[in-house]
Amino acid sequence: LSQNKQLKGNTMVNFVESQKPLLYGLMKLAGVVPYTVEIEPGTKMNFWIPKETLKKPKKSDKNSDVQPKKPTKPAILFIHGFGVEGIVTWQFQVGSLAKKYSVYIPDLLFFGTSYSDKPERSPAFQAQCLVKSLRI
Repeated sequence: LSQNKQLKGNTMVNFVESQKPLLYGLMKLAGVVPYTVEIEPGTKMNFWIPKETLKKPKKSDKNSDVQPKKPTKPAILFIHGFGVEGIVTWQFQVGSLAKKYSVYIPDLLFFGTSYSDKPERSPAFQAQCLVKSLRI
């Protein structure tokens, strides 16, 4: 009983979550920024993409979405495993490769801010959504 009381008073810390603000800043310093792709209604995939590939909308066109343009450097696509989101997995590689390569890091569905309201959860569904998002 006394052990249960002690456990209730303790709080757990998620070290990955606590480091994300720093990690987001490091990614931006490396030249990659978050970008969300709507694959279909109810399914969105978050990417970290090269900042230089984003076209800024004209100030006069307030309703215009920012669309990525083709990279000028060779592209690298980092796909994470089923442990954590993309930038946590690839943070050290991004810093060293982003100067010479256009680095793209997707968060697979149900990781980071990527999600789907579809009931499908198979690896094939993940692959289909990733392919669709890369074509958009």
